[in-house]
Amino acid sequence: MRIFVTGATGYIGRVVTERAVAEGHNVHGLSRNEEGDARLRALGAIPVRGGLASLDVLRQESSEADAVLHLAYIHDFGMDYEEVLRIDATAVDALGEPLRGTGKAFVITSGTAVVDPDPAGGETTEDSPLAQTFVLKDRIRSERHALRLVEDGVRVSVIRLPPYVYGRGGSHFAPLLMQMAAKAGESVYVDDGHLRTSDVHVDDAATLFLLAVREAKAGDVFNGTGSTTVTLRALAESIGEVLKLPVRSVSREEAEARWGQFLTAFVQFENRSSNRKAVQQLGWEPKGIDMLSDIRLGSYRELAEKLRQG
Repeated sequence: MRIFVTGATGYIGRVVTERAVAEGHNVHGLSRNEEGDARLRALGAIPVRGGLASLDVLRQESSEADAVLHLAYIHDFGMDYEEVLRIDATAVDALGEPLRGTGKAFVITSGTAVVDPDPAGGETTEDSPLAQTFVLKDRIRSERHALRLVEDGVRVSVIRLPPYVYGRGGSHFAPLLMQMAAKAGESVYVDDGHLRTSDVHVDDAATLFLLAVREAKAGDVFNGTGSTTVTLRALAESIGEVLKLPVRSVSREEAEARWGQFLTAFVQFENRSSNRKAVQQLGWEPKGIDMLSDIRLGSYRELAEKLRQG
């Protein structure tokens, strides 16, 4: 197939592109600059110059594609979030317009944190009540906007990714916590650290996106989680072990003084989203090394060594 990928130069998008090319697909990836062009060519993909505001480019590429994967999103937490949502909505509309009535796959990205934690501490599903307090709870508006395209005959589906997508020594939040621990000289967790989070290896996430291209039906929503059992204390302890730093508990107030309100809210949001639907309906089988082992023994050891050396 010819597949068009937004966010193709990003952490997850590069792995999706790599996997799609390996499967024999002709991948066209959105790129904002020469550096992005070079990254995509190195993966065997064709760069397409533009961004989420390049609506004519998005329409043209979507019209020529057999499937569209929308992984790009503005992660500028200092930007007005209403503007982030507006830009995403207009990009989704431009991508979706040429797909009406074609039966071609349009897979968009969302997050598992759009639903509230289970009050009893159990796993949540794609149909659980929507989040009322999480700092990024409004992202559900992007997801719902995209799903409205089902009414226009677009085979749009959603992959909700967990807070921690990890692997290959990359991602955002795991390295950020490592960097902050190295700077502070200790790895910390809030209160007793019992809260649990969801994660997924980036290679498994890429596999899920390509499965959705082939198998997902219009309106399908899938949690793309590998594990739901990692406690925030265990995460802090793994970071402390690989960086050879002491580990201790701090109050939420001390965490906010150290991390800021946004990161503290992110870390302190329990997220246990079941992947059962994706496993059963798409045949997805997450196989990547678990996140704690990857931090202690795997792809993050090089980063840890650099941080230990200052």
